[in-house]
Amino acid sequence: MEIKTTGKALLFWCAGLIGLCGLHRFYLGKTGTGILWLFTFGLLGIGQLIDLFRIGTLVMHTNVQNGLLAGIASNRNSNVVAPVVNVHVDNPKTPTV
Repeated sequence: MEIKTTGKALLFWCAGLIGLCGLHRFYLGKTGTGILWLFTFGLLGIGQLIDLFRIGTLVMHTNVQNGLLAGIASNRNSNVVAPVVNVHVDNPKTPTV
């Protein structure tokens, strides 16, 4: 499998401007929604417009799902530093009468 790129996905998204909506979804391996976009003209253009803003996220999710960016995705949390605080509470000595 090849790594999907945002540039190619945007190029396929632009095909929706001439009526071929959903090609970007086929490119990303989302066949079911690709067919839906194709027959409904991108959910009457609303889904196509939403995908324009989500295309980077869609590409990243596809690459992670295919295991192509697993190393990058797992390293994102590697720099998280959690502080460790040790608190010792001694019981105060109560005076005996």
